[in-house]
Amino acid sequence: KSMLFSNTTTIILLFTLVVVIAIATFIENSFDTITTKLLIYNTKWFEALLVLLTFNFIGNINRSKLFRKEKLASLILHVAFITMIIGAGVTRYFGFEANMHILNNESVNTIYSSEPYINFKLKDNDELHSSENPIYFSQIEDNSFQLEFKIEKSVELKIALKNYILNDVSKNNNTDEIILDLIYQSKTYTVSLFYDKSRYSQEYKSFNLDGLEIELYYGPKPMELPFEIKLNKFVLSKYPGTNLPSASESHITLIDKRNHNTENHIIAKNKVLDYDGYRFFQTSYDDDENGTILSVNYDYYGTRITYFAYFLLLLGSLLILFSKKTYFTRLNKKIKETRDKRKSLFIALLFVIGFNTFAFSQNSIQKPISKEHADKFGYLIVQNYDGRFSPVHSLAEDVIHKISGKNKIISDEKGELDAMQAFHDILVDPDYWKNQKIIKVNSSSISDLIGIKGKYASFNDFLTNTGEYKLEALALNAFQKKESIRTKFDKDIIKLTDRIRVFYMATNGSFLKIFPVQDSENNNWINWIDSLAFKPLHGELLFLNEDLQHPDFTYSNLMRSYLISTIYARKSEDYTTPDKHLRYFNSIQRQIAPEEIIPSKGKIKTEVFYNKLRIFDLLKYSYGLFGAILIMLALFKDFRLISNNKLNLPIKIFSLLIITGFLFQTLGLILRWYLSGHAPWSNGYEVLIFVSWNSVLAGLFVFNQSKITLASTAILSSVLLLIAGLSYYDPQLTNLTPVLKSYWLIIHVAVITIGYGFLALSFILGLLNLVIKVLQKNNSKIHELIFEELTYINEKFLTIGLFFTAIGTFLGGVWANETWGRYWGWDPKETWSLIIVLTYGLVLHLKFIPKMKSLLTFNIASVISFFTVIMTFVGLNFYFKNSLHSYAT
Repeated sequence: KSMLFSNTTTIILLFTLVVVIAIATFIENSFDTITTKLLIYNTKWFEALLVLLTFNFIGNINRSKLFRKEKLASLILHVAFITMIIGAGVTRYFGFEANMHILNNESVNTIYSSEPYINFKLKDNDELHSSENPIYFSQIEDNSFQLEFKIEKSVELKIALKNYILNDVSKNNNTDEIILDLIYQSKTYTVSLFYDKSRYSQEYKSFNLDGLEIELYYGPKPMELPFEIKLNKFVLSKYPGTNLPSASESHITLIDKRNHNTENHIIAKNKVLDYDGYRFFQTSYDDDENGTILSVNYDYYGTRITYFAYFLLLLGSLLILFSKKTYFTRLNKKIKETRDKRKSLFIALLFVIGFNTFAFSQNSIQKPISKEHADKFGYLIVQNYDGRFSPVHSLAEDVIHKISGKNKIISDEKGELDAMQAFHDILVDPDYWKNQKIIKVNSSSISDLIGIKGKYASFNDFLTNTGEYKLEALALNAFQKKESIRTKFDKDIIKLTDRIRVFYMATNGSFLKIFPVQDSENNNWINWIDSLAFKPLHGELLFLNEDLQHPDFTYSNLMRSYLISTIYARKSEDYTTPDKHLRYFNSIQRQIAPEEIIPSKGKIKTEVFYNKLRIFDLLKYSYGLFGAILIMLALFKDFRLISNNKLNLPIKIFSLLIITGFLFQTLGLILRWYLSGHAPWSNGYEVLIFVSWNSVLAGLFVFNQSKITLASTAILSSVLLLIAGLSYYDPQLTNLTPVLKSYWLIIHVAVITIGYGFLALSFILGLLNLVIKVLQKNNSKIHELIFEELTYINEKFLTIGLFFTAIGTFLGGVWANETWGRYWGWDPKETWSLIIVLTYGLVLHLKFIPKMKSLLTFNIASVISFFTVIMTFVGLNFYFKNSLHSYAT
């Protein structure tokens, strides 16, 4: 009993769990998800491991006397993890997932399990018999089974597996074939069944067994709901000018005859229907758009128990960090005591980031739009897809970055163009730009499909000789898949298709909604090719035509006149007429649109100024330079290589420069939030700049204790900003995919990336301490004190990082549950996020093991543990092809 509840057993169990679930991710990558479930996740021994861990936690609560007031935070954390495991158990045994297929104007009360079963019934008898457990097939396990069903009192039907074929190519790649032996009255009949995984309801196959007629199929088990759902209308919104879907909605009526209740609802992404413990999610739709497919989740108690565990985790973490009676707060005292003996020493870990940029040689120069005129065009107001008003300059930055992943474009004939200049030139000279390789292609597989070399393609590279989109079939297939089963290749296709669409819309001016509709009730703005743009203007705007003298004074003709004048101006370099048109455009915007809904001239200028300032581009080099110099100065001072009097002022100057950079970065984040209208961590780029800001903030926490700590965080921030500059993530331009607009996702990403920032600092400190230990000579006291103090700082950063990562990981579960009804699915990214939490939890518990409580052991563990974070980014992105979160094809 004492052994079960010991700290050693805790470490062994946690380590075993980490190893097991890590192995599971490799099995899934090498084989498939089903094999992983059969070998690990669905086994009784895996459940037993979690049960043992639960009893160990319970025993540790009593053994460690956590019921004391000063141990309240630790008690809550232990109870949180116990409750989490209990919630998972309730979900496993009492919850289920299913799917519902409904045609337009059809009422349905049948759902189909997400797992396949052997199902049969006697002919002319509606009683359905199903296997007790789901029937899965693994590529490496023994899949044999034998089922027994009673037909009559003394008559049995036995069903045994003879063979199976996964993804039978004779049917289609989404169909499995199983060959069964049906044993009835001592006779054996061999039959074949096919499971089309693209269908939720399967067709029965009839067999005659010596006079006994049965109907049999292999696939999802039908289940009846106590109410009905009628599909009144399925609405699929598509991007303009394409067949590609942008959003889907199911307009339904819920009919509950038990209490004569009828309710109308709309089910869409992030718009879930909850009723009687069931949750319905928009998942997919029929090819002919005449029906909808809903995911159904029933896990009322399991979800609530798990959510309560998440709340306890958050509460316990806050108490650990801020209560005055916890070990974490005692770390500050230890750091101060060590610092009083001498000043701490910190050596930076230097990073070298290399990257390639593409460039085109200039053979002959053809004049582009002048930079001065393009900038003037950038001050016009445009209404974005989400309704936000911004300067055209911001739209141009987003369009060019989305198309090319860069802030400028280099052309053979036109030279180097900034984003605003390139955006304008694409509008004026679309045929030229359709042949330029400026559209980024992240996937080498897609490059091979369209027949190009390198990472950039022209618009025409994606079209056949007849003008058809080469990837249309793949794009439609990817869009139609539910979010949870899209592969990385599907996501690459979707992202590239969106990039191509953006380029095309830039060439025809679709994005330029710069004209306010006269007499519009909802303040709608249009582009020059909108049908309303051909409607004659009236009222006070007619005075403009006294100068222009258009026989048909419309927005379309006004824009056409501007473009023609711009084409002539490129040749003559006289932009007088185009500039006059821009003044007219600005006058129209300010005259028609209500003043309270559009940005003031001052705000427009501020946004353009923000765009041109490029705060984060500037800081990615400044942070690295200032941090490197500050570290060298601090090292010289601590080792007394140069007189302290000569170093104090330079150290203060470069410390102040880093702090100034942090304030500058803070201003940038505030401006970005203010100008964009959303929190500055809604996409990959923003997450990285936000984490870099948090890294410097972490350094400021110990600024008074160690200047070198601040310097090292500046270097880390520089690395993150460099990576952000190379990031393939696009800033938000068009509406985000509805599933990604969830506020739970924003919070999840922000919290977990803050945690990763602190864990990265812990890795740097651990690595530094190991170097100090190696270089230590003759038991040097100064080295020993440096080692001790930096270890305490390391433990502080590691604790903060662990709590943020744990909370962020489980907030991701909340997002997943609110989006498609599953808070945990053992996806490799989920699994490795959990591995991070468990591994760092192990590191913090090593001090309770007598033989492993040394400071050296802690530092070694903090370095090794960071490879779980690296694995989560690098491994998942480029190795685990089956992960929903991966970035490699």
